[in-house]
Amino acid sequence: MSDIISWDKAIDKKVKSSDDKDLGKIQSVTRDYIQTKEGTVSKNYYYVPKYYIQGYDGDHLWVSLTKYEVKSRFEGEKEPPAATFETPDYVRRKTTVTKQYPDFETNIPAYAGTSGAATTTTPASVAMPWDKIIDRKVKSSDNEDVGKVESIAPSYVEVKEGSVHKKRYFIPKYYVQGFDGENIRTSLTKDEIKDTYERDSPPTESEFQTQQYMEQKRKVESTYPQFLHGIPFMAKESGVNLQTEQSGEILAIPWEEIIHKRVKTTDSVDIGDIELVGNEFIVVREGVARIRHYYIPKSYINNYDGSSVYVAAPSGLVSAKFERETEPTPEEIRILSGGAPPSGQRPKGSNAAP
Repeated sequence: MSDIISWDKAIDKKVKSSDDKDLGKIQSVTRDYIQTKEGTVSKNYYYVPKYYIQGYDGDHLWVSLTKYEVKSRFEGEKEPPAATFETPDYVRRKTTVTKQYPDFETNIPAYAGTSGAATTTTPASVAMPWDKIIDRKVKSSDNEDVGKVESIAPSYVEVKEGSVHKKRYFIPKYYVQGFDGENIRTSLTKDEIKDTYERDSPPTESEFQTQQYMEQKRKVESTYPQFLHGIPFMAKESGVNLQTEQSGEILAIPWEEIIHKRVKTTDSVDIGDIELVGNEFIVVREGVARIRHYYIPKSYINNYDGSSVYVAAPSGLVSAKFERETEPTPEEIRILSGGAPPSGQRPKGSNAAP
């Protein structure tokens, strides 16, 4: 492991993305970002906000974003606008990093990854790039087939249904909910899509400026600040089901409501944020420079108070039992789920689910 270095010593250091791709060398460092230059003939310039830096391993500075994310968000000829550093996602990250590394403003922490690919590389990314959904099947909110994605535009997704009698739907992007591993899911019913967005030619920009759509856009952007760059991954079913201790009533918590919520154990230890809700497990991300991923079966979830999700396991067990670098197999999930406590047990001091 490398020693901590100050930011002024970072000039000319090589930079790597979380998927182990080269991002060039650092040209300058400001209060808000690092500027890197990639290439000698066809040059690419990246302005990466500083709090996305994970650490220095003695050879490279590691960034907590993939190369695609860096290129799509921070490549340019001039420094990014101030709004880049004001998104809820970035402010949350800055708070987390500052808490873990109080002197981050002056020094780069040592990176604790291993040689080769960075330890942050994970299949459980919280977003799928828009350009990767071409030809994916689309489902409506009432689980009807809508067709396949034909093209992507800045404001809409074009979907084609049928091979002989073709129908084309131009669905505004902010009505796309997520990707469940097989289908693109929308928040509209099949009838709503047919009645409003079936047509032979693309809609005009002004057609998206309805009050209902602008409200939907605000809601999505507040929940997923990076929606512009990718579609959230989601579970195939509606979310997490919880049985209340008092009445035995089953509460269905939408998957999108618990993404990024904190997770606490039975001994009230905070073990990180929910990064992904799968069909049988949640993925919890802990740490900044040294990132851990915990794949916790949903059967361990025993409470949600609106701000934190509680799991029925002590903090000392979490790493040994649930930490993984890859998604568990169905058989491994069954084995892990077999050790879950009876439903109804709750961590001390937590309130009943709302």
